[in-house]
Amino acid sequence: MRLIPGKRTALGAMLLMCSFCIGCGSKPEGPELGPVTGVVLLNEEPLENADLFFMPIESTPGVGGQGRSKEGGKFEVVYYRGGEGLPAGTYRVAVSYRLMPDGTPVPEGDETPPIESPATESLPAKYSSKDNSELQVKVEPGQPIELKLTGKKK
Repeated sequence: MRLIPGKRTALGAMLLMCSFCIGCGSKPEGPELGPVTGVVLLNEEPLENADLFFMPIESTPGVGGQGRSKEGGKFEVVYYRGGEGLPAGTYRVAVSYRLMPDGTPVPEGDETPPIESPATESLPAKYSSKDNSELQVKVEPGQPIELKLTGKKK
């Protein structure tokens, strides 16, 4: 079979498009994620508008994730590379509760780096430091997390 020059170009373009589409819709690479929900309490009271950061430790796969506590101190974790939840494993957790000069929490989605923000951290470093937080949790499929913090806000 002999192709006409214009048809060769069309056939080549069609084959090229098909090769690009082969990967479309495939599952993203990375560890398997499971939903992670929970509640954060300060002195047995729900802590709302706190930012939570989950950093994998030991042999836990992945890059971690974050969430923000809502009404009743409830939170859901979003994986840093997209998707809901985290891989099962052990995580160091930092809980940050930064307040603006007027006493209101930092607005959700505020991207201002802490060093440039007028907000100040109100929780001690043993909870709020990403590098030195003493909080650790084991994430298991279907098991909600309860973070109980004690002490006074700064």
